[in-house]
Amino acid sequence: MYTTCGFCSGSLGGDGSSSGLGVGKRFAFDAWKSRAWVICQRCGRWNLTPFDTRIETIEALERLSASGRVAATSEQVSLIRAGGCDVVRVGQPRRVELATWRYGERLKARERERLKVLVPTMVVFVGATIAFNAALGGSFGYMIGQIPRMADGIYTGIVGRRKVAIEPPICAACGNVMVLRARHVRHARLTETTHHDLALLLSCPRCHREGALLEGPDAELALRSGLTYVNLRKARRLKKKAAEAATFVDRHGGPEAFIHNSARMELTVSRLEGTEALALEMAVDEQAELRELERQWRQAEEIADIADNLAIAPAVEQEFRRLKGGDQPTG
Repeated sequence: MYTTCGFCSGSLGGDGSSSGLGVGKRFAFDAWKSRAWVICQRCGRWNLTPFDTRIETIEALERLSASGRVAATSEQVSLIRAGGCDVVRVGQPRRVELATWRYGERLKARERERLKVLVPTMVVFVGATIAFNAALGGSFGYMIGQIPRMADGIYTGIVGRRKVAIEPPICAACGNVMVLRARHVRHARLTETTHHDLALLLSCPRCHREGALLEGPDAELALRSGLTYVNLRKARRLKKKAAEAATFVDRHGGPEAFIHNSARMELTVSRLEGTEALALEMAVDEQAELRELERQWRQAEEIADIADNLAIAPAVEQEFRRLKGGDQPTG
């Protein structure tokens, strides 16, 4: 079982209870689809539980939620408080309903992280401004009004400097290693290739020419990092939240069709508008999770196939092969 978030690398912590869940304090599960997640308290992302422990995790979450109290609920999604844990129980919700819970929490997590930088920075700036005014005997009160914007800029800069967790590509134009950070991805151009509906043409941070092409999982990971930064920069214009972004995805045919259409238009990431940028971030997340589910399912099928073959007696296996080949019994 992993102990850190697969998106921001922050610690998932411990559940602080006797639930039998060793990792995390916020969880989500969908017993109907046999899915379970640990929700990162830092970035709000849902980390899919590994396939081999999912049944046990869901059973533990069922017991935990049965012992808690319902703090909030909608038609098919409930937030349950149980001891030191929060459990989101999912039924069969519409996309918009689930998005309000899942991605709304992510936006709240971003705001909490922003405030952790904003508040101390404002305290320092206000103190420095007052001292500066007192020392010079002048009036620089107008500077106080600029402090929130300056603090926002500092936080946005911190997020923009975070590395994209992929193998750095080599720029085909200048030959330099492209160590990508979130802010660099805003210059990338969405496109598609023969094998992938989503690809990214990267602009080199050094020579500023398109120098590398990312496809598949690497393109998704880089795009998610870049969209987090872009959505943060446009936060003041991002008045439409998760539910409206989910409606936007549905209106364009669902995640797969929306990603395909966005790539076909070959837009630069920074040109995406508020709702569209958040909608694309959500769509890419969902497709990446479906791909991970498929990978885990195929791996489980391979293991089950091996186990079944080991359990078959040699004589029975020989008879299966004879019947499959149409051979007649001998003797």
